[in-house]
Amino acid sequence: MTVSAITLRLSDQSRLRASEWRALIYTAIENGINSFQIDGASAPLLQGAAEAFASVERRLLFLTWRVREEAGQFTAAVVETMMTSAFDDLGLDYLDLVLLNDPLGPDLPAAAGDVLRTLHQGRAIRGLGVASRGDVDPALTRSGLVTALSSPFNLSSGWAERNRVRAAVSQNLAVIGEDFWPQALRELGSKPLFQKPSLWRRRSDPLADVGGYDFLTGTQGWSAEEICLGYALTEPSLATVQITADTQAEVERLAAVVERDLPNGVCAQIEMARFSAQERERAASQR
Repeated sequence: MTVSAITLRLSDQSRLRASEWRALIYTAIENGINSFQIDGASAPLLQGAAEAFASVERRLLFLTWRVREEAGQFTAAVVETMMTSAFDDLGLDYLDLVLLNDPLGPDLPAAAGDVLRTLHQGRAIRGLGVASRGDVDPALTRSGLVTALSSPFNLSSGWAERNRVRAAVSQNLAVIGEDFWPQALRELGSKPLFQKPSLWRRRSDPLADVGGYDFLTGTQGWSAEEICLGYALTEPSLATVQITADTQAEVERLAAVVERDLPNGVCAQIEMARFSAQERERAASQR
């Protein structure tokens, strides 16, 4: 099926009422979003989501359930609770994807893995994804059960993250981009990401005036968040980019980025910033 360029994460940390969740999801659907990640189990979230999803043909939605428990706590009981919430509370008859924390090994915990395989064979779960900030064991991705990888990807991502994403694509895994607007870049308004070198160092440092992230807050008509999202959307290896929004206006604003092209010169500024950061880190490690 076709999955929208952005996926709306529904987290009960937002503390919205059921009617607000319903309106948020309606707004997303009206703005072309058909992919949702359920990352919470509060009663208002499940009620509002159930009411919104019921208004759309199930085959048109791509619904992911995010398992919060760490790999060591992922048991058959956790799977049973998850499916009860999905089937009874959300009113679903299947989940498109179940997203787990990286088990850090070649296989899933035995009991939970057996239950997931049974659900997968019965088509109650269509696919399994692994969320990781590191490399996933190749044996796990070759198991036939794992169909997706969820990994951070943003304009400051280094070669390790980029290679991980492209390696996953080469293994026929769908890749969900997380953390498109990392905390370090959110704090640019309050403190610089990189300290400017002193005057005497600027005379000998060819990168002294190159590679800053000032363009994130100085590009007319674009916020820093929108530039970061726009950049992530240009990465062809990503099947979808995950966003979080608490209001209908936020959903509309971020959904509109999909149809916009980044301003001329911004991509070049991003690459210069990344190169400058990497060179400074390399130089610092050699001192």
